Amino acid sequence: MYFWRTDQLIDDLKQNRVTQGDFKNYYMVSGVLILLGFFALSQTGVDELKISLAGFVIHLGLLISWTNAAFKANGGEKGYAFLNRFIALYLPITIKIAIFAIVGMICYELIFNIFKGRFEEAELAHINAIESTVVDLVTSFLIYWRIWVAIKKVNS
Repeated sequence: MYFWRTDQLIDDLKQNRVTQGDFKNYYMVSGVLILLGFFALSQTGVDELKISLAGFVIHLGLLISWTNAAFKANGGEKGYAFLNRFIALYLPITIKIAIFAIVGMICYELIFNIFKGRFEEAELAHINAIESTVVDLVTSFLIYWRIWVAIKKVNS
């Protein structure tokens, strides 16, 4: 099982060296990450329903469009083991993107702290809601995009 080496996983998928047990493990670990994400979201209050709803609609569009694109990149109806490949690639790609997002957010917060004094409390809450939604959307976009790229490489 690879937690970082996406290139090696792509090669193993090309060569059909990933076992059914490996696919199960990728699914379980990815499921744990998803559950942790849901838990983290449940701990935050929804202050701005319009922003949350807009984020949901965009996430839905990303899910549908990128899953269809990855399915086509895998060969469509004639493709091989789409779901197994998608789930296996999801784990290391999500780990990489999450680390990238965390580092990016730390840098953003360090810079934004300089300007926080210029805003009132309500404005800061609104900015934080937008910031959180944008980070979620960009992170999701990057994950789907990298999975699509990886599936294209598997089939090349």
